[in-house]
Amino acid sequence: MKIVIVGAGEVGINIASQLISERKDVVIIEKDPERVQKANDLLDCLVILGEGTNVAVLESAGIENADIFIAATSIDEVNMVSCFVASSEYNIPVKIARVRNVNYAKSDIFNRSSIGIDFIVNPEVEASYEIAETVDLGAVSGVFAFNGTRAQLRDFYVDKDSFFVNKTLKEIRLGIRENFIISGIFRDEEVLIPSGDFVILESDHIYMVSLSNTFNKILTKTGKKLAKIRKVIVVGGGVIGKHVVGLLLEQGREILLVEKDHDKCKELAALFEDVMVINGDISDDVTFNEEDLGSADVIITTTLNEELNILAAIYAKKKGVKHSVALINRQNYVNLATGLGVDSCVTPKLSSVDAILKFIRKGNVKNVYTVFEGKAEAIEFTVSKNSELDGKTLVDIKFPNNCLVVAVQRGHSTIIPSGNYVIRAEDSLIAFVTTNSLEEFEDFLSN
Repeated sequence: MKIVIVGAGEVGINIASQLISERKDVVIIEKDPERVQKANDLLDCLVILGEGTNVAVLESAGIENADIFIAATSIDEVNMVSCFVASSEYNIPVKIARVRNVNYAKSDIFNRSSIGIDFIVNPEVEASYEIAETVDLGAVSGVFAFNGTRAQLRDFYVDKDSFFVNKTLKEIRLGIRENFIISGIFRDEEVLIPSGDFVILESDHIYMVSLSNTFNKILTKTGKKLAKIRKVIVVGGGVIGKHVVGLLLEQGREILLVEKDHDKCKELAALFEDVMVINGDISDDVTFNEEDLGSADVIITTTLNEELNILAAIYAKKKGVKHSVALINRQNYVNLATGLGVDSCVTPKLSSVDAILKFIRKGNVKNVYTVFEGKAEAIEFTVSKNSELDGKTLVDIKFPNNCLVVAVQRGHSTIIPSGNYVIRAEDSLIAFVTTNSLEEFEDFLSN
């Protein structure tokens, strides 16, 4: 499969890195010489200096043989025009555009085949939904909820006081006595698929799969405080902050929106009549004390300054806020933030990568979530009618290496399966797959 990507920013780099790890033929087009150099240093692929709207540049990238074209620059109009040029000049099966402007995203223009875009992705909208879902599920950890199922994949950071530290998986299972699967461990930049005797260490990231109601019991038994989330602080009234407030209002939350720009506060107050808009600096002690922010259940930091987002989330918990969610753009900050006590980190650019990967995957793929800094994916797929998997037990199916089925959705029931579970047509399976096995897994799904 050949994939041409326009834009070597964070989104383009992350998508390319993921696809290259799956041994796809990737070419990147970027007009900024410094970004071209950075992409050459980071990625094992062809990087071309030029405009994604230039036919000659597209041809030098081998566009005529491309299976997928992804326009992922930071400028909506460039992405839209690039897709239009690629579509009008070449027969490319799939064209994807990153579009941040919500008005563009909602426009009927994308319903017209002449524009040449098969799929649009909006980083801010994707991140906002992820934040709202995290709050809805308690904001006690990173959460990946699979649509239409009760299965969840949760990320637990292991600190020195964690229930998990220095225990084997067998000991953890005996201590919790609930139905769950630890699908992987992230340690020292490496993905580990653990056995029963595997020992969890401080600073590990545990990825656990269970049912939503079971997780409440697991969290209680592992010392995580569960509380009903009523009062929420949202810091930052930008694009993501506004989206998050709208989604939280639909959930029936009491919201305090903190924004230090006075003019923007007036705009926000007019937009959200049921929200208390506070003109203040979240890093100022006076703002916290005067507005009694420490009594909130959750703080969500969504400013454009990710360092401020991390520090404000940590500071708020010191002042009494129970849980924290921080918006972070750089993936290498996530481990730092969780290690310092931030409960959940959301990365808009990775949310976009997940949306794009879900769209381009082969087979009956319903959801894709990138985990372990892009070194693994949680993939939900449907077993089609007349499939060879129908009637087989999990233990008898020859899945690719480093692939673990962690949940099954059958009708209205979600099951955490054992090896003796019998698969049926139209079951939805959730599998945990490391990137070095993704190409083999895609072939497995296609066959």
